[in-house]
This record gives sequence, C-alpha cells and structure tokens, in this order.
Amino acid sequence: MYKEKRNFARLALHAKANLHQGERTIEGEVENLSMKGVFVTVARKLELNDTVAVTIYHTLTPQVLCDLKAKVVRVTDQGMGLQFEKTLLD
Repeated sequence: MYKEKRNFARLALHAKANLHQGERTIEGEVENLSMKGVFVTVARKLELNDTVAVTIYHTLTPQVLCDLKAKVVRVTDQGMGLQFEKTLLD
C-alpha cells in the first residue's frame, strides 16, 4: 500500500518556469506547486540530486512569482519533481 510522503498539499498551477544550473537554463511548465516543492514538465531532464535555481513566472505578466533554490528529487518521463531548500514562506 502506498503511503503519501508529502507534508504540504499540492496546488495545480500552470505557469512558465526556468531552471538555472550554472550557465545552462532549461525552460519548463509548472504542473503543480506546494510549499516545499514543484513538479515541472521539461524537454531536457537533470539528474537526481542536481541543484538548480527555479524561477516561476506569473502566466499573464512577466512578473516573478518565486525564485528559489531546489534539488531534483524525482525524474519521470513527463518531467521532474524539485524540492525547495526553503519553503515558499521562508
């Protein structure tokens, strides 16, 4: 039986995201967001435990919703699960 490991509820959110790793930037689309992480669909995936800076943009304006450091904790065919170093409220 599967036991849910998440401590925070996920919110479906479709917004643009950029993942920055050194000089490389990967564009993606946010599928869902929680206080502690985000799932992003991307064409190019990173490795588990890679660290990135995640910038999420408001869908109607170029305004930044958040800009946080995160670690890749899950990789699927559709995208990647990223865990923030700090919560959205920190």
